[in-house]
Amino acid sequence: MNTTELTRKQLYDLVWSTTMSNLTQKYALSRDGFKKICKQFEIPIPQNGYWLKRQYNKKVKIEKLNPVFGGVDKIVLTLREEGSTVNVDQTPLTIRTKEIESDPNAPLLVPDEITKPDILTKQTRQYWKGKISFTSYREDNRISYPIRVEKKNRDRALRFMDTFTKLIRYRGHTMSKEYGHDCVHIDGINIEIDLREASKRIPPTTNYGSSEYVPTGEFIFKIGKYSGEREWRDGKVKLEGMLARIVAKLELIAEREKEWEEKSRIANLEWEEEQKRKAEIKKRRDEEVEKFNRLVKLSEQYNKTLMIRQYIEAVKQKAINSNNLTPETQEWINWANDKADWIDPLINKPDEILDN
Repeated sequence: MNTTELTRKQLYDLVWSTTMSNLTQKYALSRDGFKKICKQFEIPIPQNGYWLKRQYNKKVKIEKLNPVFGGVDKIVLTLREEGSTVNVDQTPLTIRTKEIESDPNAPLLVPDEITKPDILTKQTRQYWKGKISFTSYREDNRISYPIRVEKKNRDRALRFMDTFTKLIRYRGHTMSKEYGHDCVHIDGINIEIDLREASKRIPPTTNYGSSEYVPTGEFIFKIGKYSGEREWRDGKVKLEGMLARIVAKLELIAEREKEWEEKSRIANLEWEEEQKRKAEIKKRRDEEVEKFNRLVKLSEQYNKTLMIRQYIEAVKQKAINSNNLTPETQEWINWANDKADWIDPLINKPDEILDN
């Protein structure tokens, strides 16, 4: 949608020179939407009877615009597209409903008689006649409408569901089955649907009798399940007049679910990244600890080497000082030096016996 930018003074001039109905035709805002914007920007608006008095050239009171305003003097209004009834200040459901209703090609009218039945309409008729049976929800992925009404009301239910299905397909969606439940499939999201006839409770007429539930002919259409379910029922407006709103709600639920799935996917990726980062930190820490422990071990081993060498040297000096450096003592000194070279981490001399 295209937008235009106005100052407070320009909007003030507009609301005092143009009727609200003309403003709502030019801009994609409701009357309440204009009033909220004027209140937000402290712009006075004409009181009731102002335009009628002007029409008959009667004296009117025009409130002046206070030039002192603490906010930003910039107002962005959305221009109304030709033929559009969508107001940007309305709820997403109302906006989507009007988008569907304003589409001249959308199949919104439930006919008195079905002329080109959808494949699901045909399958439901066959199912009711006993010509096909769905022993498994996986069987050929065949679907019959989730209709639970009195036999005399089946024709109306079928006409409603046939038009509903055609509208669903026209909007780019499909009908599916998930875990045995009939669903509308929108962008990867399955939403359960159900059409049933309401009943009223008739109290028992005897002390030992039980209550009776009698069908009322009033239709109820339900979507979703658990806390996310939503129902529409016959009232001043029959279900046939709510098709656009029902499909709009289905699309918004699917979009919300899709957004939730995307947020969950991103959150899961972030969690995996965090776990990966923590694992990497732990790996580096473990490797560092392992290297440090090895350093400690090697240094302790080296200290043992020094102690051994000092001991060997002390034995040798004692033998020399006592003039007792015998061949046996020299042989032991050579053996001990070999063992010192074996345990010395800087030499690591092989030893045929100790290595094994």
